[in-house]
Amino acid sequence: MLPVGLNVKLLNEIVSELRKSGLWAERHSYSIRIMYNGKFTASLHLYPGFNEAVLRLYGSRESNEAVLNAVKSLFSKYLPNYVLETTHIEVKL
Repeated sequence: MLPVGLNVKLLNEIVSELRKSGLWAERHSYSIRIMYNGKFTASLHLYPGFNEAVLRLYGSRESNEAVLNAVKSLFSKYLPNYVLETTHIEVKL
């Protein structure tokens, strides 16, 4: 049995919803990069067929919270069968 992918329209709708929530998002295949206040602060990676997603947060506490809340609300609406794993990555400059 082959894994089932996600519809491109659904993926684009998720990006659109993120933008409506005050975040900037752009998509490439099953990865979505997310900006908060003009800085990339997160990336969302979807794994169709496994019904899993990984949200990598590498911004400030404020931006991480804003992105996480937005993504969680979208998951309950668009991807209710997916398991969302969150990873906080400390960026050292």
